[in-house]
Amino acid sequence: MEIISYCGILCNECPVYVATANNDGQMKTRLAKEYSSERNQFLAEDINCYGCFWEGNDCSKMCGNCDIRNSAKTKEVKNCGYCGDYPCLHITSHLPEGSKNRQRLDKIKTSL
Repeated sequence: MEIISYCGILCNECPVYVATANNDGQMKTRLAKEYSSERNQFLAEDINCYGCFWEGNDCSKMCGNCDIRNSAKTKEVKNCGYCGDYPCLHITSHLPEGSKNRQRLDKIKTSL
């Protein structure tokens, strides 16, 4: 079953989701190093997600401050493709036209 996040990511194909679902500590450690930057440092315990719709993400270091997620939650839409404001500034600034996630949301929007 596909789980399409607010921004069009297939949650069940996301490495963070997979590592969490499989409780794979080695994968979480590798992803923490891969996703860390000067601005954001992640530890293996920060790599914890069961998808955008999981309430545990509200205080997640990775997803808690996601502009796209927070906007969609406020508007109470299934994902951004269902939003009357799609594509908004959050989408256009984070998802390039033609990207897989944007194409997925565009397809949802045009099917409404």
